[in-house]
Amino acid sequence: MCGLAALGGSGLELYLGLSKNPFSSISILDMDNPLELFVPLQPDEDLGYLVDEALRMVGSAFVAITGPPGSGRSIRLEATYWKFSAEGGTPILYEVSPIEGPDAIDDVLNTAYGLSRGVKRALKKALLGADELSLKELEEIRISPARAGETLAGYLESVAPAALLLDDVHNMMFVEPRWSFFFFEMIRELVSIMGPGMLVAMTCSEEAFARISRRHPALISRLHERIRIPPLSDQDATSLVSKRAEMVRTREPEGSPDPFEEEAVALANRIAGGNPKKLMELLSKVVDAAVVLGRTRIDAALVSQVAEADRPILRGVERAPERMRREMEVILRKFEGGPVGLEKVAMETEVPPQEEWSRLEALVAAGLLAKDESGRYYVPRSALEAREEKKEEKKRERKVSRSVMKILRMRAGSSWRRRGSE
Repeated sequence: MCGLAALGGSGLELYLGLSKNPFSSISILDMDNPLELFVPLQPDEDLGYLVDEALRMVGSAFVAITGPPGSGRSIRLEATYWKFSAEGGTPILYEVSPIEGPDAIDDVLNTAYGLSRGVKRALKKALLGADELSLKELEEIRISPARAGETLAGYLESVAPAALLLDDVHNMMFVEPRWSFFFFEMIRELVSIMGPGMLVAMTCSEEAFARISRRHPALISRLHERIRIPPLSDQDATSLVSKRAEMVRTREPEGSPDPFEEEAVALANRIAGGNPKKLMELLSKVVDAAVVLGRTRIDAALVSQVAEADRPILRGVERAPERMRREMEVILRKFEGGPVGLEKVAMETEVPPQEEWSRLEALVAAGLLAKDESGRYYVPRSALEAREEKKEEKKRERKVSRSVMKILRMRAGSSWRRRGSE
């Protein structure tokens, strides 16, 4: 049997004709043009049209890109950033993080100011060498959301065509309510008065978008387009896999998704529910398992074997009410069953902490979660394996190749700790 060294580049090249695992991390495929790995879907045509209008200075647009985590929200902003940069525009890509106070507001204003043109800014830089707004200037701008929005519009219009791309905008709901209100009202003012050559885009989940709509209806009423990211079709998934494999392929391909068979990609896509991130995570494990087993092609049977190791997790998720399955999946996959604090779960599920607390407590009441002495949440073993299911589970595990199970355990590291209480 192959040793652990087979997981290195030599094993990948020997068996699969790949210099690297193309699905292990997007960083290994870092490139100047993100469009090389981007598979456009039907809604992307609308986004592309609005981007082109802004670049030609014939229109402006406010766009929301919505979809579940891992669906490709961020890469659409990255592709837009790249296109603006390549065609002489001025893009700002800002990842909104759940930071305290007005920091996010100051960051956006300072970034736009640093890129802007104007006599006042030129004199300030020449005389003082300052390329940022002073604390006093920021305080004056933050007198009101309207003032901040007007100022931001002025900075961006001076370098139009310009784009303000706000990734994970739902994180502003985690800060103090007054600053959350200020931020969204600032954006509302900006999109209300911006001229031609301006594009403002934000990303969030469908659920977060509904929440923002309820809290800030005036902002959402100014949307020009909402881009809903659909699940990948099997054809889209095959195209995505082919592009990634092509980047690291070292042998003459036998077919488009080589070393994958199309049926294997289709099965993996169905298991992943059409979610690109989940698809990449599954295929990364499949590639590693193929090397350990010395496979030169990856078929649907191997995908099924690898996916079998996730059955306990899938059953645990499916036992939860549909509205709370994301919580169960996050705790099981991201935090290996816990224990984990409320805030970390809320950030992953993109749900405000108070609302997330209600969901987690409901799962505790249902016996699907438990709490440790410090109040952190974890998945008890009883939530994954009902007593009547244990024998059937052992039968399933025996069907899975021991080599596959070994590599999956090695990849995952230590799983959630087994607990004595059932």
